[in-house]
Amino acid sequence: MNITQKDLEAKLKQIAEFEEKYGTDHGQTNVYAMKKYCTDAKYRERVQQFNNASINTIKHYERYGY
Repeated sequence: MNITQKDLEAKLKQIAEFEEKYGTDHGQTNVYAMKKYCTDAKYRERVQQFNNASINTIKHYERYGY
């Protein structure tokens, strides 16, 4: 999945609107994670590596019937 800079900026705007409505101390970890994903290229790289490792693990389990 290719995410463009425009997509990241749109998501950051959505997060800003959410935080304006509910404040920054809202306790929503998915909002914190998405904000970090949109602002930190290294974090995006690590997420992609984790996702690929998860996919490969699932393929292994399906292949050998675990």
